[in-house]
Amino acid sequence: MQNAIVHLGYHKTATTWLQKQLFPMASSHDFLPRKTVQEAFLAPCGMHFCPDRAREVLALKGRNRPVLLSEENLSGYLHNGGLHGFLAPEVARRVKSVLPDARIVIFIRNQFDICRATYAQYVSGGGTWGQRRYFETANFVRGALTRPWKAPVFQFEHFEYDRLVAHYDGLFGADRVHVYPYEWLKDRSALIARLEGDLGLSLEALPPEGSRSNRSLGAAGLTAMRAVNLFTRQSVVNKDRIVDLPGGQALRHGAKWLLGQVPVINRRPAQLSPRLRSRIAEHYPDSNRRLMALRDLPLEELGYPV
Repeated sequence: MQNAIVHLGYHKTATTWLQKQLFPMASSHDFLPRKTVQEAFLAPCGMHFCPDRAREVLALKGRNRPVLLSEENLSGYLHNGGLHGFLAPEVARRVKSVLPDARIVIFIRNQFDICRATYAQYVSGGGTWGQRRYFETANFVRGALTRPWKAPVFQFEHFEYDRLVAHYDGLFGADRVHVYPYEWLKDRSALIARLEGDLGLSLEALPPEGSRSNRSLGAAGLTAMRAVNLFTRQSVVNKDRIVDLPGGQALRHGAKWLLGQVPVINRRPAQLSPRLRSRIAEHYPDSNRRLMALRDLPLEELGYPV
């Protein structure tokens, strides 16, 4: 299908805003539900994917407009390193086999902020571990659990954006792979205009200014949430628990909502420890410089470690 748009994420780069407020306004494309995209590209096991079946799920035949897909898990799940990096290349092959002429959209974010947001999302999603254990799990486990291809955990390599961009460049051509820093959202009008021009996207209306989804809890709110999460096994894999209470998932959601209503405990934003900031500053410069060689992006000005 000509002019299809496939937005891959990353996680924590305003995907909820794009999916709930911007992309549904498309008048040039048919915006498909996330569940449909998941069923088409992510649900089939590794050796079970069928392009024809995926086309049926997406209902490509008979459409008067190209499709617009948005699913951040196409770039890999952030809490397991994209299954040790194996998932994203396979998804790319699947997308290419179904929508060979698609325009690919990849949103990135400076690694200091995306790692901080990733940890906040881990706690909000049920996590109980502190920062060091979450980011450096291999130092706290033994045997097979130290092997990320056996027991996937967070991996800093997941946010080496240049590798995913280069992989899609090789499949679709660099002119059809569009990379946008999350930081450009500070000027939403300019970013929306850029999306429209790059992607052939038309909108019937614009999202309201100042709207925002998925606000993170502050430092004290996250600490309280970690304690609540000890009473449910949901919904992240890598965590501790005292007991799995009946209705624990509802308890977690209710506690998260309640804590979010208390400004005093969310006034101080959660921050990464100096140790982790140092690790990030050391890990990502090579990747970011490679990305700048692929795309004319002002990453240093936007706070990316280079």
